[in-house]
Amino acid sequence: MRLTAAIFILTLIAIGAGALAGLHLVATAERAVDARKNAAPPPVASIYAGSARLRKLSPIVTNLAAPANNWARVEASMVTDSLNDEEAGILAAHISEDIVVYLRSASAAQFEGARGLQHLRDDLTERANIRSSGKVRELIIETLVIQ
Repeated sequence: MRLTAAIFILTLIAIGAGALAGLHLVATAERAVDARKNAAPPPVASIYAGSARLRKLSPIVTNLAAPANNWARVEASMVTDSLNDEEAGILAAHISEDIVVYLRSASAAQFEGARGLQHLRDDLTERANIRSSGKVRELIIETLVIQ
């Protein structure tokens, strides 16, 4: 009987301690949420300078290396430094040619999943950067359809 009473008392103490700890955690979480609501959002800094422009490339359609019956359609834009419209048009045509050459040497399996798309984006950005002598900061793939 004494053992049962001791276990019952210890159980009540454990329940009380758990309830107090839970109330403390809820109060702490509410304070943290209130602090986040009242805090001002951090300023969004642009990674591009004021002279950066987004220039859309014409859609590119080409066949892939493997399998031979697969086709790819890419719509992309490039972020450039200050270029006049004539230079940007010529550069866009050269970059489109580079994209066609790259896609014709690639297989559909290379673009599977998020990692494949990221590698494609990185490779095309690097090619565009080399072709433009550093005037293209980034190549943004808007759509990629493989059929």
